[in-house]
Amino acid sequence: RVMPPTMITMMMKKDTAAATALLLSLLLIPASASAGRPQLSINVKDGDFSDLGGLEPALSWEGTSKYGDMDLDYGIDVAAQSTTDITTIPRRIWGRARQRIANWDLAARADLDNQAGNAARVILDAGNDDLDLKIQLDGNAALATTGRSPADTFALNRIQLVKGLENEEGNRLTVNPRYDVVNREADVVLAWKTGDINVEITASADTQKVKLSKRIDDDNWVSPTVDSKGDVTLEWDHRIDNESSFTAKIKPQDSVDVKWKDKEWTASVAMPIDGREVSGANVHISREVKF
Repeated sequence: RVMPPTMITMMMKKDTAAATALLLSLLLIPASASAGRPQLSINVKDGDFSDLGGLEPALSWEGTSKYGDMDLDYGIDVAAQSTTDITTIPRRIWGRARQRIANWDLAARADLDNQAGNAARVILDAGNDDLDLKIQLDGNAALATTGRSPADTFALNRIQLVKGLENEEGNRLTVNPRYDVVNREADVVLAWKTGDINVEITASADTQKVKLSKRIDDDNWVSPTVDSKGDVTLEWDHRIDNESSFTAKIKPQDSVDVKWKDKEWTASVAMPIDGREVSGANVHISREVKF
């Protein structure tokens, strides 16, 4: 028996309080289930390489567990810097619960950001492989409000649906309508994949954008993008080996972004373009640390 998407949506909204409370308690579960390796990353703020004041080291840790038929994932990002305010050390705490009911894969995720105050970002997902359909609700829920539960204070920010269609030749079309509840804006993303060519069209009432991706060979993709405002972006993806890759994205008169992944190391560089000059690079370097 297949559960209708409308019933899934209503059930997920109704159970926001329970899902949020469950996810926020995931970090209290003993780590004996499965603990991932911590990852240390270093960010260079605003291209400031002059001293250690421009460095922002951070430590991330993730783990998994089970609760009956439910799969649980959880993690924490902390600032690896000396400070007198311990409340600024945890940057983000998150948890996710996943379970399959009938033919639907359901998931609920809550993110607590240190900068977000007394609210958690809540993402609810429902997917059905038989129908090639996915539904997502994205919103915020207050954690503690006198006389009100998180469900009463839940605010829906965004809703989207992804429907896939595939023919006998293996060509695939996906239709992704999206609606921004806060700004009352809607758009749709149409993606067509056939052989070595992918075409993606994003259209709203104000802007239209077309991205064409072409596989040059087994290790290289080239993807130009143009929108209705005349802005152009060129992206190159290069696979070095199974564990290493290089990506470069150029937006003329705007920015140059480079990402290089070499096994455990990942380096990202964002360089704004001011006329003919490239300055103020932001660098992020991370490495998986084994203990």
